[in-house]
Amino acid sequence: MPRTEQYGLVFDGDLPPMRSLRTAWLLALFLGFSGADRFYLHKPVTGTLKLLTLGGAGIWWLIDLFRITNEYAADGASMPLAGTNSLRRGLRLASTVLVVTLAGALVCVSAAPVTGTVTATVAAMNAVLHPAPPPPVKEWVTVAEASGTKPPAPLVTLTGRLHIEYTFTGAAIAYLQPVNGPALTVLSLAMAGAGAIGISLAPGTYALIVSTNGAVWHLTAQEYRPSG
Repeated sequence: MPRTEQYGLVFDGDLPPMRSLRTAWLLALFLGFSGADRFYLHKPVTGTLKLLTLGGAGIWWLIDLFRITNEYAADGASMPLAGTNSLRRGLRLASTVLVVTLAGALVCVSAAPVTGTVTATVAAMNAVLHPAPPPPVKEWVTVAEASGTKPPAPLVTLTGRLHIEYTFTGAAIAYLQPVNGPALTVLSLAMAGAGAIGISLAPGTYALIVSTNGAVWHLTAQEYRPSG
């Protein structure tokens, strides 16, 4: 049995590029009735439905403006959208202001009184002026990085699910040594190579140990977790 299977390692291919949060939101705002935002996020089926229903008569259009700013928003390949926490909060605020503005305009042009309109408008304005603290936003966080010129540092993982990218110009083997217990073989190469792998292990602190006969190499470990 290969050493990688012995330790339960799972090898993934290169990750697809992340789609832009800003681009997806702008498409949802200006071309949302045509489903352009969902086509951009590689969701052709729901994009077509959104086009045929003209954004779900406007309801789907409004929902997507907030959905895209959600911390768990992802494209059709389940990859998170690329964007900072401040951008996410700013777009969520812009979506809220847009909804309040549309609601106010609808009230102004409506001939019949709407019960609870004033209360709803005040509540919406309070939500804009005094927004609730946003929940922690998850991002890809580098937990360890080492190279031929940069010695490995301790690796601390909170989730135990790591994505590791590597490049070696010679044979190489890499271990993760926990504080207590046996070392876990992360990577074993008989010759030069580059790629990416995914591994699962117990959360905690590990020492990263790399041995290679290549002159040039680089290894980066990341995990998807709340930033900061």
